[in-house]
Amino acid sequence: MSFVFLFPLFFTILFTILFKYIWIPMRIQLHFRRQGVKGPGYRPIFGNSAGIQRRMIAKALSSRSFSFNHEGVVERVMPQYYNWSKVYGDTFLYWFGSKARLALSDPDMIKEILVSKSGSFGKIRFDPATRLLFGDGLVALEGEKWVVHRRIATQVFSMERVKVLFFFFPKYKSNKF
Repeated sequence: MSFVFLFPLFFTILFTILFKYIWIPMRIQLHFRRQGVKGPGYRPIFGNSAGIQRRMIAKALSSRSFSFNHEGVVERVMPQYYNWSKVYGDTFLYWFGSKARLALSDPDMIKEILVSKSGSFGKIRFDPATRLLFGDGLVALEGEKWVVHRRIATQVFSMERVKVLFFFFPKYKSNKF
């Protein structure tokens, strides 16, 4: 008699898992591919996390030195992003678990998103470990709290106050504004 209740429960759980971790990510990937946005393929449950971890460990263990220009730092700190941008171009789709992430490198597209469509995109919620790193500062805040903190930060970093700070650093005194 208890099997009668377990059978529908089992299929409900199975359907939910298949829908969440396979069907939805595959539909998202297909949607972006139709628009010409490619990227590393989705792997159920883990996404591209295993590949990211392998590349980071391999780069950390490599003993060759790297240059301190932008490209050298990106190649060393985020080897997966560097490799994917070389393979798939400036815009590509990658996965953290079953969550899709769209990587953009085109300055015009980034400006369009941040300036024109700013209300359309929310911030990524911090997990507890990341919240310990960033705290409840300007990066984590949204809405009215963000507006208040942004006004305070804007006043502190106004051009007149930044100019005054340069006089405390002798190395930069000769720079003209």
